[in-house]
Amino acid sequence: MKEGKIMKKIISCVILTIILMTAVFGNIAYADTGVGVEPGQAMPDFTVSLTDETAATLSDILKEKDLVVLNIFATWCGPCEKEFPDMENVYQANKDRMEIISVSGDPSDTMEMIADYKAGHGLSFPMGQAGDSLDFLSISGFPTTIFVDCNGNVGLVKVGAFIMPGDFEEKVNTFLSPDYDGKPLASENSFNTLPFFLGALGIGTILLVIGRWRILCKAGKKGWHSLIPLLSTYEEYSTCWAGWIGLLVDLLAVCAVAADVLKLPSVIYFILRIAYYVILLMESLKLSKAFGKGTVFGILMAVPLLDEILRFILGVGRSEYLVHANKEGSAEVQKSIDDETV
Repeated sequence: MKEGKIMKKIISCVILTIILMTAVFGNIAYADTGVGVEPGQAMPDFTVSLTDETAATLSDILKEKDLVVLNIFATWCGPCEKEFPDMENVYQANKDRMEIISVSGDPSDTMEMIADYKAGHGLSFPMGQAGDSLDFLSISGFPTTIFVDCNGNVGLVKVGAFIMPGDFEEKVNTFLSPDYDGKPLASENSFNTLPFFLGALGIGTILLVIGRWRILCKAGKKGWHSLIPLLSTYEEYSTCWAGWIGLLVDLLAVCAVAADVLKLPSVIYFILRIAYYVILLMESLKLSKAFGKGTVFGILMAVPLLDEILRFILGVGRSEYLVHANKEGSAEVQKSIDDETV
């Protein structure tokens, strides 16, 4: 009875936390674009190298055109690929008054790769590499599109693809209209997902700590170890496999983040992430089995966003710790097995 009341209090606290974080973060979802330039400010001049071995300079283009659209993409970016057909159509209809410059923001995209990409997708507007000239930008995602009006000012910053049909054309027509008064499209500030990411991370951490605390307690370990990084993973893995493998998983996660931050070749990042998820899947299956759950439950425990929730359910639910799967075993485990045999 007492344990049931504790469970209800824990669940109530989690629900309350979710409500509070939704209220707080929901009110600040729209914020600055965070790419280094904002609508209304003067766009710094830049020069980028193109696939045809020429260069494009913003100030030179604005002497002849009324609008410059700077699109920053990556050859592996799916949303980028989806928006290019509309961009090409709009460009063909307005290329006497506008210019689209699409450059890859991924250093691993070579000029040859970009040239092949351009030819393969039937694109006619200039494409190339971002290079050092655009270092004043802080690109957090692909695609990112910046409209520069006839006055050389930023008219619109779009983080993410133009998904809705006609959306890109509508924005172009606004800046090319005779009625354009030089005011930026302030209502088009990009949607900032960072607060929701932080909110989800916070909620996930709470669920994981509570769930892992209860898992450790059920396995006869010290629940408060779930509050300590590294030790928390070590203890969980030791309940169904081997603690040192848990430390290896943490190391793989840290190395993957480091590879991304240091802009190492993408293949290194993906290899690290794949190794991480393979081991995580194996551990999830073993942990699920140790608590009497099925294979499906174990597979879902390895799925991002579900892993924290299911560990919480496994910890606070009625699942009992059955058998320690560690090959070395222990006296306590052996006694449990003997009791079940009898």
